[in-house]
Amino acid sequence: MDALHARVAEVLERAEAAMDAGSIGGGAADGLASEIPAVRSALVERLRDGRGGPAELAEDVGALRRLGDLERSLEDRVGDPRFTALERIHSALARLRELPSVEALIPAAAEELARACGFDRAVVSRLRGATWRAEAVWMAPHLDGAVSAATREYLTRDWIPLGPKALEKDLMRRRTADLVAAGDERTTAELMAVSRSRGYVAAPVMPTGRVIGFLQADCVARDVTMADRDHLWTFAEGFGLVFEHTALLQRIGDQRARVLRAFGAAERALSGLSVTGAPLSGRPVPPDPARDRPPDGSLIEHLLSPREREIVELLASGARNAEIATQLVISETTVKSHVRAVTRKLRASSRADAVSRYLRLRAGGAP
Repeated sequence: MDALHARVAEVLERAEAAMDAGSIGGGAADGLASEIPAVRSALVERLRDGRGGPAELAEDVGALRRLGDLERSLEDRVGDPRFTALERIHSALARLRELPSVEALIPAAAEELARACGFDRAVVSRLRGATWRAEAVWMAPHLDGAVSAATREYLTRDWIPLGPKALEKDLMRRRTADLVAAGDERTTAELMAVSRSRGYVAAPVMPTGRVIGFLQADCVARDVTMADRDHLWTFAEGFGLVFEHTALLQRIGDQRARVLRAFGAAERALSGLSVTGAPLSGRPVPPDPARDRPPDGSLIEHLLSPREREIVELLASGARNAEIATQLVISETTVKSHVRAVTRKLRASSRADAVSRYLRLRAGGAP
């Protein structure tokens, strides 16, 4: 193989590797696009000169044909990269829709986001009041292990405050995606230092029109671009719908299971009724606390619904209505309604009294 054919083979090999990795675009595409015409011109010039025998000429024609095929393939892939990115995003969202629970969805979403949009690191974070924290973090295996570990620890350890100029706070207001460079005042200085990020893109997650979290991503070897921002926003919009769908199905499944358990308990209670112990007189049987105690489960489970127990548990932890609404993905109005119901059922005079009575019940005492 002479030097010219070796150059053709090298160009073809680089292009094939880049297309297989899905990294055709930007500088890689520009480099190949500028190199192919030069190699093709050298082949055409040699064919015109008629140098070499029939075998050499056939080899030159074959190389020229392969370069033409490569050029057309590059035009298809680079001509409008948004279409190929959209195809990858839609495929990723379709895979996420198949997952059975929110617990499975969140970590899978971080990896699908990174692979579909070409990021090295991706984060799915949750909003709580004026703070956020990562629920799932995905980092490419080839990245520096120490930096990845430090970044993951920072993102998942504590709730990160939303400063007055924080990008995420701005996203809550504008409800759209954006990007920041490392020196931007909207970044968290400690996060940028720990992660050694060159800048990142972020988008709000809004399954019901209200921001409940964020998707954040970056690249280690290059700066993020406006195209990255647009791809992330497309993924975030689809992910919000998938999250809402999965959470709703999971909630319906949980409620169905509770209904079935309730029917089972009622059936067991009815099957245990007997008239043999009833007195012959027509006087009513006096109540017997031991006999009338619910046969299965604690008194709390019969007094309060599962959602009301969630609410009062969060109240006991010191959470406010807004924080409870964010965590349970419901409105503050719904939270207030549940709190009123809990207070009424426990015959409490206030929220604090309701929490106190609930804790006594949970400990096995009287309300």
